[in-house]
Amino acid sequence: MYSVELGGVTKRYPGGGRDPVVALDDIDFAAEPGEFVAVVGPSGSGKSTLLNVLGLLDDPTSGRRLLSGTDVTALSVAERTAARKESIGFVFQDFHLLPTLTAVENVALPTAFDPGDESDRAVDLLDRFGLGDRLAHEPAELSGGQKQRVAIARSLINEPAVLLADEPTGNLDTDTGESILAEFERVKAEGVAVVAVTHDPLVERYADRVVELTDGVLAGSAAERRSMADEGTVAGAGEMMAPGEMTGPGGMIDPEQTTGGSE
Repeated sequence: MYSVELGGVTKRYPGGGRDPVVALDDIDFAAEPGEFVAVVGPSGSGKSTLLNVLGLLDDPTSGRRLLSGTDVTALSVAERTAARKESIGFVFQDFHLLPTLTAVENVALPTAFDPGDESDRAVDLLDRFGLGDRLAHEPAELSGGQKQRVAIARSLINEPAVLLADEPTGNLDTDTGESILAEFERVKAEGVAVVAVTHDPLVERYADRVVELTDGVLAGSAAERRSMADEGTVAGAGEMMAPGEMTGPGGMIDPEQTTGGSE
């Protein structure tokens, strides 16, 4: 069973009187427990939209979305919020830490309205990420790498099945970026699926699999196969790749079969 899965997902936005803007076009995507998937592609290709749909921040126009095998395509706002809190953690390029809270308080923040006190778990997570001596420090007193570790710890406070990362190394130097990606290795070893959108080749080297999104079309998706067939590149969808060259639903490309370039 996949931790998160999209089947035939399309996302359109109003075009201001013109044709709708297609941000995602018939996307098939899935991530298994303990898998690290990097999503690459040029700016404006739909990567952020994909992350928002995966993270229940936005609904698909059509298609299906599942979390741990449960269909979460058409939830109410309250149901979507509950599912997101229970199953999904987020890590952002700019950390999104509250400047007046300590590291422990930032990590425990997602549980603020839950019964009980999760401060002990927050301390345990920070200690695990090597920040046991920074528990009472506010973000202004932390380095960029330390802030990102706090953000990762916060994303894990509710023990999610899926961790979604938006340019997680974008504001970090190479050495710090490598240390953060090593933390992702530890996270996935616990069975958490990690999906990161990125322009950073370093992230691609750490990922188990790299998929490329261009103009809302995921490499190996149904939309891409239709497009290639229409252009006469192949005689049919089944001739696009041999079965051994595919992995996952929708024939997503194995990183060994593609360069996975981000530009």
